[in-house]
Amino acid sequence: MSKKPSTKTAHQTHNTHDDSEKVKQLEEKLARTLADYQNLEKRFERDSSAVIKFANVALITKLLEVRDHLGMASQNGDKSLGIILSSFDKILVDEGVATISTEGEFNPAEMECAELAPGEKDTIIAVQQAGYKLGNRVLRPARVTVGNGQK
Repeated sequence: MSKKPSTKTAHQTHNTHDDSEKVKQLEEKLARTLADYQNLEKRFERDSSAVIKFANVALITKLLEVRDHLGMASQNGDKSLGIILSSFDKILVDEGVATISTEGEFNPAEMECAELAPGEKDTIIAVQQAGYKLGNRVLRPARVTVGNGQK
């Protein structure tokens, strides 16, 4: 029994080349699809945590008013209110709430100009109401008095 040498026709060779090219393209599509899926999972995880983080914004915003009242009451010398206020502030910090800094120049993205007063132009003269933000999101802008440039 002698073996006959294999002779592929040009058509068969061309089909094999086409098939391997198709397999290569499908493998590349699969790799891209898997990468897209992994990116989608990461984006979903990130967005989900943002939703959870900002789900309490309405509640925190309402509590800021209570915090203001406690602050005003503690300025009258009631030490027990000072203790309550510090506990309240700790909870806000634990939830990621930060006070907006009102040092230096007026920042319209985080502050509201309640009035203009004599003083260095665009410099904060006084703070009428503290502002707060959660991450980069402003919960309540700081209400400030801003210098009008007249001394």
